Amino acid sequence: MMRLKLKNLIAALCLTFMTVPAVAGTKFSINSGWQFRKADDTRWTAVTLPHTWNAGDDMDDIPGYYRGKGIYKRTLHIDEEAAGKQVYLFFDGANQETTICVNGHDAGSHRGGYTRFAVDITPYVKVGADNELQLTVDNSYNKNIPPLSADFTFFGGVYRSAYLVYEDKVHISMTDHASNGVYVSTPKVDSKSAEVRLRILLNNKDTRQRTATWESTLTAPDGEVLTTLKGRMRLKPGTENNAAAATVTVRQPELWTPDEPNLYNVRTVVRDEQGNVVDESTETFGLRWFRFDADKGFFLNGKHLKLIGTNRHQDYLGRGWAIGDAYHINDVRLLKAMGGNFLRVSHYPQDPAILEECDRVGILASVEIPVVNAVTESEEFLGNCLTMQEEMIKQNFNHPSVIIWAYMNEVLLVPPYKENDERYMPYLQEVHRQAQAIENLTRKLDPYRWTMIPFNNNQKPYELARLHEVPMIVGWNIYAGWYSGRFADLEDFLEEYRSKHPDKPTIMSEYGADCDPRVHSGDPKRFDYSMEYADLYHEHYLRAILSLPYLAGANLWNLNDFSSEARGYAVPHVNLKGVVTRDRHPKNTYWLYKAHLSKEPFVKIASTNWITRSGRINAEGTAPAEVKVYSNCPEVEAWLNGKSLGRKAVSGGYARFTVPFVNGVNRLSAYSTDGRNLADAVEINFNGIPDKLGRDFTSLNVLLGSNRSFTDPDGRVCWIPAKKYTEGSWGYVGGEPNMPKTWAGVLPASDVPLIGTDLDPLYQTQMKDISSFRADVLPGRYAVTLIWADLTKEKYEKLAYNLGSDAIHEESENSFGVHVNGQTVFKDLDIRREVGRQTPLEVKVYVDVTPGHPHIDIQLTPHKGSTLLNAVRIVKVK
Repeated sequence: MMRLKLKNLIAALCLTFMTVPAVAGTKFSINSGWQFRKADDTRWTAVTLPHTWNAGDDMDDIPGYYRGKGIYKRTLHIDEEAAGKQVYLFFDGANQETTICVNGHDAGSHRGGYTRFAVDITPYVKVGADNELQLTVDNSYNKNIPPLSADFTFFGGVYRSAYLVYEDKVHISMTDHASNGVYVSTPKVDSKSAEVRLRILLNNKDTRQRTATWESTLTAPDGEVLTTLKGRMRLKPGTENNAAAATVTVRQPELWTPDEPNLYNVRTVVRDEQGNVVDESTETFGLRWFRFDADKGFFLNGKHLKLIGTNRHQDYLGRGWAIGDAYHINDVRLLKAMGGNFLRVSHYPQDPAILEECDRVGILASVEIPVVNAVTESEEFLGNCLTMQEEMIKQNFNHPSVIIWAYMNEVLLVPPYKENDERYMPYLQEVHRQAQAIENLTRKLDPYRWTMIPFNNNQKPYELARLHEVPMIVGWNIYAGWYSGRFADLEDFLEEYRSKHPDKPTIMSEYGADCDPRVHSGDPKRFDYSMEYADLYHEHYLRAILSLPYLAGANLWNLNDFSSEARGYAVPHVNLKGVVTRDRHPKNTYWLYKAHLSKEPFVKIASTNWITRSGRINAEGTAPAEVKVYSNCPEVEAWLNGKSLGRKAVSGGYARFTVPFVNGVNRLSAYSTDGRNLADAVEINFNGIPDKLGRDFTSLNVLLGSNRSFTDPDGRVCWIPAKKYTEGSWGYVGGEPNMPKTWAGVLPASDVPLIGTDLDPLYQTQMKDISSFRADVLPGRYAVTLIWADLTKEKYEKLAYNLGSDAIHEESENSFGVHVNGQTVFKDLDIRREVGRQTPLEVKVYVDVTPGHPHIDIQLTPHKGSTLLNAVRIVKVK
């Protein structure tokens, strides 16, 4: 829906010192040539928009990130040709409070970090001279601006594009909440005809009355001109948003669907009294009709369609939110290639490129304002919510992809009052009041789309607040089997809810499980962050989603991993529930959904990024392991090092093969057997570890107290779970895994982030009360690395979205002696005293093993509390 202006100027003109010819109806980016500094700094640095000041501190080891003011400035030289023109600044987004200063004058401001805004700077512009622009952007907490809190980082800055716009005094409005000024609605559509209504807003910034004529030309998807509508308006001086309307019927419409996203165009041209073109705009729209049914789900153009897709955050590795169009477009294409047809744009309106691409490729969308977790009980807060909702709707009104306007995600997740507090019920009533106000506004602004509130899976507070009564659709964010319970609790929960509200259409607006592609387990557990547990989770959920007819749709959480600064676990400061990583590498779960949803045939070996592996090998010199091959073909065949592993039928989106990995290079390939020649291949380097470490032994890398393996992809090292020691072999003696307790049990790994490393899973498990680690080896010289970390923090904060699964951290004092083959490494090791909390401690010791003592023996003797050991690495030196 991007507005196309009369003439475009090339971006190369956008320099720090720039001369701009004034042409009416021109919009161009001014992203280059800015200087930036934080409010508490005096040094200016050169930056290019989009820009955020949090691209680094969101991932560092210091808790928190900068939330405050940032200042941007640049110089602009405007030609004398600008005389008599109207000049606007237009922003696609800046987080979250922005003030604009032009030549020392306060030109305007905007509240809210996720919607577009336009500022008329005509009174402050000096024509034929240099103009100084300054922006102050503030991402500080403000109790009256949503979001108040959320499971994502609130990046600050002008993180989307900025534009300069030149207009004639008479022009199509951009001051109706920064909308495009031309609204297209399609209230009646069927297979035979479609009613198309146009509403055009014109501004007259002249000091005298003006007369303008407009004509709107409707064009079919194939370029055929269908009709031209015309009108004439008298515009009073100094007026905005003067409305003209017209209606036309399109016969035999080419309908918009995910498979055939047919787009119509309407080109509106505005002329002055002399017939000169003073402005023009082109809008795209689609013809479709849809409905939600509480029993049967969703229908598009009269046909049932299961809505399945993802949520999406505007976040990219190393860039935060400061990403350009190509990144946004690629994300939509990733979803489309996966076979998805539904995008929940969460938890806030995003870059215009997102919905533009959804329109083009055929992705249905839900869009929402950032009211998350809680509300503030004030009219100012509600007023900001209503303004955001109006901005969101008007700015995205013409997109055929949008079918739902949403708000108030999990708004009762963290209410400010306890259930037994006297303020609890009044707070719930206030939430209901605010929800109804937003709902009423939404229905008034757009009666043709549906509305939704996503709830977290605790029915009681929503029932007490009567929030089910407000929206047209209820969305449920359900994480059964991750934050709590078991997978099957999903179906039980939905059935219970449906029994209470059988007439309310339902969408599962969130579900997911965190996983780090570097972490794997042959016995996956909840909260182990392994790829295998996420596989099991999504396999169950996908079966349920496809089998429940009343479930209109589902959006898995999330398309991509994204920044959430307060989080710990395997990759600190990141929510790892994406089906692709922060730099957009697909995980197994992406291929699982593609196998179920995509019509494009494919074959994909699971975990192809896991190219460095290790494991125990048997007497035959192999390490048999299950490998999945994802496909939507009927059958696939796998090969290892030129030998067939047989053919397997594809069931549930994949075929299972037992692969006998050997020490060294393993060339694994898979093919479809249906003659289409579809294939995938990967070369895996496998470090086979025999129970008896003989002549071929090179290295042993083991995690203590762990049931998972971890691969350092850069160091090309795979760490495997340790085993108990047996004579003639290797392993630990005594002890038990040191597993953090929660209110519901234990965690398989610590949730504490480590300082000074990005290999957190290497340090997040440990054995306590261990007596020794022993390896029986041949004579020679060995490097033995002992690894520890104190997995405690001085300050712990419970995270609301963990739903009580946070670790219950217990302070303890531990000190012990460490001896390797009689050498005293530490007489009395206190890890915290040695390096501090959350900090890896690695000590390398060289050991000469003689024929008389053919072993490496790491002894740990307790002094106070428990002995501890996190990991051991043994490398044969010579």
